[in-house]
Amino acid sequence: MAQAEQRARAAGAGRVSETRFGLFYLGYYGYVGVISPYVSLFFAGRGFSPVQIGVLMACFQVSRIVGPYFWGWLSDVMHTRVRLLRLAAVTSLLAFLMVPGVTSYGAMMAMMIGLNLITSAMSPLGDALTISTLRRYGAFDYRYGRIRMFGSAGFIVAVLLGGALFERYGMEVFPWLASTMLALFLVVVFGMHDAPDDGPRVKPPPALPLLRRPDVSWFFGSAFLMMFAHAALYVFYSLYLEQLGYSKLAIGVMWTIGVVAEIVFFFFQGRLFASVPLRTILAGTFVLAAIRFGLTGYFARLSWLMALVQVLHAATFGAHHSASLKRLQRWFAGPLQGRGQALYTGLSYGLGGTCGGLAMGWTWKALGPAHTFGLAALAAAGGALCAFMTFRTEAASDAKAQAATAGR
Repeated sequence: MAQAEQRARAAGAGRVSETRFGLFYLGYYGYVGVISPYVSLFFAGRGFSPVQIGVLMACFQVSRIVGPYFWGWLSDVMHTRVRLLRLAAVTSLLAFLMVPGVTSYGAMMAMMIGLNLITSAMSPLGDALTISTLRRYGAFDYRYGRIRMFGSAGFIVAVLLGGALFERYGMEVFPWLASTMLALFLVVVFGMHDAPDDGPRVKPPPALPLLRRPDVSWFFGSAFLMMFAHAALYVFYSLYLEQLGYSKLAIGVMWTIGVVAEIVFFFFQGRLFASVPLRTILAGTFVLAAIRFGLTGYFARLSWLMALVQVLHAATFGAHHSASLKRLQRWFAGPLQGRGQALYTGLSYGLGGTCGGLAMGWTWKALGPAHTFGLAALAAAGGALCAFMTFRTEAASDAKAQAATAGR
């Protein structure tokens, strides 16, 4: 009877969460769906060189190194995430409305750093709010994917809409479409509310000492390498396909295939997590990422193969993201939830994306586009080793932590 009641509570939480948080992901990833595939084409339309674009994209990421941890720390201290999300939504919209008037390279660089320092709050705070709610009911495995599907749907709509609009009107409408997405996101965020506190408010414990644990360090190393590898996708994939003769609409379709595969994964995520060990899922995503980027680099002229390869996005993003968040909950939960999500975002998307963007920009010019994706494949292979080591060192790290606690 107690188990049945617990399952009913989890299902109820899932339904509430799908309503409460689904629109958040829909709005945020609608904005990402305009930025990720097309911002490099916008920069190219402004006359910037591939190396300049690589640096700009690195600046686009560099603020995500320190920004997420600042916002996560602030949310843990202030015991609110929604108010900070509202602040980020308002200021990012105002900042993006200024982009059409930015023409020089230096000014664009400053704008990208400032804008992304603000938007770096959105993903970690939204995930922390969602996960803390689902954990309370033990519903993460079965409900997070269903909620996250809304974000994938928003991404698809934005990618297809952007591809059609940019094909017809040119890249000059890019800032206005991105601003529209941010305005819709703003409406959604102002309809959200903070989750109730789990208990009395106390001073949050420090989070950074956990990085000294080998299993934690190996985990963040794997996250860094996955986003380092994905810099080839986020920075140069659209440019590479355009260089090979793909139309903007065709590029949008390629991105859409990947996200549709991602949606299918999120829908069935609960079954996968219930039947396959987490270590197998996490390590397997890196192996598939190495295959994906290797084929993209050296066989991109085969459009049918590129369409099939994009299906692997279900693993390299969808499965990796969910498995990483589940793994992260082992060390960062409760009063550490915000900073844990922020560390993950900052060290992976921020530091990994920044270093990857710089490295891929140099490789693009010095070695060529194909070897740029070859480097991404090597980085993913290294990430597989890190993912294996995080589980291998887990028992030793736990024993050391228990011994240190007993000695106090």
